Amino acid sequence: MRLIEWVRRQLVGPPEPVADGPELRGVLPTERFPCGALYPTSQWGEGIDPASEDVEEVEVATETTVEGASESAIVRRFIPPSSLGMSFFIKGDDIRFQVLCRAVRYEATERDDRGRFKNEWKHRILDSRLGNDEDFENITCPGENQRQNFDKLEGNARLDILWRRFANGWIVTVSLCNVQEVAGDQSGREFVFERAMKTLFEAGIHCVIDAGEIGVYPRVDRSLLDPEEQEVEIQYARRDIFAIGHGCAVDWEVKDGKVLKLLSETMPVVEVPQMTADTGPEYKSAMRMARLAEFDKCHTTLLPELENFVNGYAIWIAIQQDKVSTLPTDDHEAASRMVERMNLAVSRMRSSLRLLERNDQARLAFALANCAMLNQMRQNDILKGKKRADHEYRWRPFQLAFLLTTLESTENEDSEFRDTVDLIWFPTGGGKTEAYLGLTAFLITLRRLRHPDTGGGTAVLMRYTLRLLTRDQFIRATRLICALELIRRERGDLGSEPITIGMWVGKATSPNSFQEAAGLVRKAQAAAGGKPALVLENCPWCEEEFDAGRNYDSSTNHFNFLCRNSDCEFGKSPNRELPCNVVDEALYADAPTMLVATVDKFARLAWEERANAFFGGARHRPPELVIQDELHLIASALGSVAGLYEAAIDTVLQLRGVHPKYIASTATIRMADQQVKRLYGREVAVFPPPGLDCDDAWFARTVPLEERPGRIYVGYLAPMLNRQRCLAPLAAALLLAPRILFENDRNARELLDAWWTQVVYHGSLRGVGNSHAAFASDVRDFMRLLSGTRDSQTQERTTPNVAQLTSLQTATENAEIFARLKKSRGEAGCLDAVLATNMISVGVDVARLALMVINGQPLTTAEYIQASSRVGRGESPGVVFVNYYRDQARSLSHYESFRPYHEAFYRFVEPTSVTPYTYQARLRALHSALVVVVRHGGIGLLTNSAAANFNGDNPQIRDAVDKLKQRCRKSAPNQVHEVNRHIDSLISAWRDEVERCGLVRRQLEYQVADNEKGRDRLLFNHDDRIRGLWPTLQSLRDVENTALLKAF
Repeated sequence: MRLIEWVRRQLVGPPEPVADGPELRGVLPTERFPCGALYPTSQWGEGIDPASEDVEEVEVATETTVEGASESAIVRRFIPPSSLGMSFFIKGDDIRFQVLCRAVRYEATERDDRGRFKNEWKHRILDSRLGNDEDFENITCPGENQRQNFDKLEGNARLDILWRRFANGWIVTVSLCNVQEVAGDQSGREFVFERAMKTLFEAGIHCVIDAGEIGVYPRVDRSLLDPEEQEVEIQYARRDIFAIGHGCAVDWEVKDGKVLKLLSETMPVVEVPQMTADTGPEYKSAMRMARLAEFDKCHTTLLPELENFVNGYAIWIAIQQDKVSTLPTDDHEAASRMVERMNLAVSRMRSSLRLLERNDQARLAFALANCAMLNQMRQNDILKGKKRADHEYRWRPFQLAFLLTTLESTENEDSEFRDTVDLIWFPTGGGKTEAYLGLTAFLITLRRLRHPDTGGGTAVLMRYTLRLLTRDQFIRATRLICALELIRRERGDLGSEPITIGMWVGKATSPNSFQEAAGLVRKAQAAAGGKPALVLENCPWCEEEFDAGRNYDSSTNHFNFLCRNSDCEFGKSPNRELPCNVVDEALYADAPTMLVATVDKFARLAWEERANAFFGGARHRPPELVIQDELHLIASALGSVAGLYEAAIDTVLQLRGVHPKYIASTATIRMADQQVKRLYGREVAVFPPPGLDCDDAWFARTVPLEERPGRIYVGYLAPMLNRQRCLAPLAAALLLAPRILFENDRNARELLDAWWTQVVYHGSLRGVGNSHAAFASDVRDFMRLLSGTRDSQTQERTTPNVAQLTSLQTATENAEIFARLKKSRGEAGCLDAVLATNMISVGVDVARLALMVINGQPLTTAEYIQASSRVGRGESPGVVFVNYYRDQARSLSHYESFRPYHEAFYRFVEPTSVTPYTYQARLRALHSALVVVVRHGGIGLLTNSAAANFNGDNPQIRDAVDKLKQRCRKSAPNQVHEVNRHIDSLISAWRDEVERCGLVRRQLEYQVADNEKGRDRLLFNHDDRIRGLWPTLQSLRDVENTALLKAF
């Protein structure tokens, strides 16, 4: 690929050849080429390295807690690398291979009037003894543990071969070392010039195998793996690891199953094939939404087609079953478990087909759900100017299969799978959202059909973690709700209450009160062309842009969005109201059918009696479907505290007569059974069940690179540059590359736009600050250095247009930056670079973005996969450069294992840590769970003053507490006694507080305003001046003891 090769030449070398004169002028080669070099040793090392202030930067989840807290500064020395190498396993009676070494040097030959070398450098390849570009050595096995050494590259380097016997072969380590030294008594100009002249650039080694067999590099013993790890190893059995690097990455060439050559790589490249969900073309007819929308009328025709679809999957499973016997004996048990889960999925699909055959209401709800999905997709295409025939709108096979898998347990509260959390596990961009939105539409319509009097109110709770994702998914789901509402208006059997959607998030994103909303509208009206920060800026159905003076029906006692477009179905209705709201007070007054919320907002349940509306209030059934998107983000401190609120919410729903169905989704997770058990107290079923080969799960298959380009990952390590400076050369090269490479290309417009905006991803806010400073100075300097010119075209990019997308900015500011990401090159506001944290790791889908830089290896592989998947979602293949930090062990480890890691990075996804029932977590939130259950469980203790009526001996309260204990037992069976004792102690404390207040004749309430001195409070904020019984969280964003100091 031209872009990658050009960047490699700029950062590794060689430079463009010059006919007469030096290749470099006015710059040291050690500054010009930061990668792929071996440096001379020095008696004193490199002295103090000011860059290594922190051994490991504190990198915490940027949306769930305050980030970037600094550890104590640790000053240490840094010695730049003088060697690189690789280790591999080889076996055979006759072992022989050639090692080819290559390097170049830059020589300063011209001197100035004072006899000092000029800063002008000639590029010279170091010759071998035979005058070739590569110096080679024939190596044979010595037959014993031994180290072999050979002088190479005109005596400037040494080749080391280390032999160590292992099992039935040898582990061999091959290294190339720069043996030159820099005099320890030199300093300043003399030192850097001598170091530059003695540095070996473009260094590398190749091992060509003449005899013997390269085997798989030894890894952990299979018998030590847990059951899930055994299954993962079966899936990735064909992703062999043949070597690991030392100070570099390693690549290899394989032919006919044999490794022919091993190569060191200082800027490694791996193209990761894409997965496709568009499988099973022979079942297109059964997947057409328009046909399924008529299911209630022609189910006798469609049911056999759906059965045929399910049978196709079953036939494939039978083939998998036959493969089990061909696997190694040690893998049979694990493989059989995998096939068993596939067969269970088929059994559940067939149960749903039987339900659709015999149940008229389920059949009609299924048809209406398909109709709503079809209508909202068709409307989206109309707005984009795309005209498609109805028969072209189809489910992807895994989406339809997921619906069939979950229909029966969603419809039937007594189903044996009602307590199973169905987890959609599918690569990013595969269509997980549409899958669970389809099930949402089914549940909403079925509930309205089945419970005409009580089926209103909130039916679905949908939770997200990151604010940006919540806002984006709310807008996405609103169009489906609009489609359902239009269907309801046309029918008489879906109730008189509108089908609506509400967003319940923090004040930073949407207002809590009517008064706040009215203030935002007035402020926008006062500013010419201003828009209030109220999430929606367009009609979700017709996309007509909102105007502050016309589209917001706002006062101090109500709020509604209005559409004024007379061509829109909502704009032509009598009241013009849209079925969506984002103001907390409006949601409490009229609970939405679907509540979209951030996980942390549910902390408000302990404080807010009006939130009882979401549990049905006095008139409606409680929610019956709970959806958690991006399950992998419910982890660490956030997940541990959230788990206690989950226990409370589950208990409340069951106290109010509903056994809820849980759905979750993720693209990256490990040990989901443990996480789901600890969070939801339920078993998990992953869908689609993984196949025996990671390339084929029937519903998802790997697309060969010959058919479709994959996402390309490129490793970058600049060992002479610290964290503050290492980004600059890479970012500068990427800013220059589009114009230099594609300006005169016949597809210039598309290519320039694809690579114009680079997304720079960070694991911490401090990293964003470092990068912002780099783009303001070092990046601009390196661009001038690379371009070697100051012409006006190059100057266009030497002052890059850079923005930030982080949790420190307001929701409105982030929404504006997000909108600018969609602007093409040449449009006003188009960005050259956006500096982002993990806010963009999920949910961001901008088709034009194709270029990303990841600064430092993220803490988890899940975060790495999610973040890097944000680019390459359009026509242009994504390219991800990974900027590895020299002082971060995690970075170096992944750099040295670059190819095996990227060829199978789902193999390396780490388990998620969630511990809701540890003492620390219980101390923070178990009392909140108790309060939520008591307030919202329908036992008469909802109102603020009802806190004084608590009586632990009341049968209803005892029943509620017992149900909470039972629910906690499901999640933490090994901590039953500790949790029960803790709950009992909380009950005693509450009872004692009630008695104390009674004795002193003071009113006890759940919460009391600061200026109210005549009443006592049960709950209080951590920073309240007047204390109560329990310090209680208002949000789950503040669950760790970290703080951020901001200078103004």
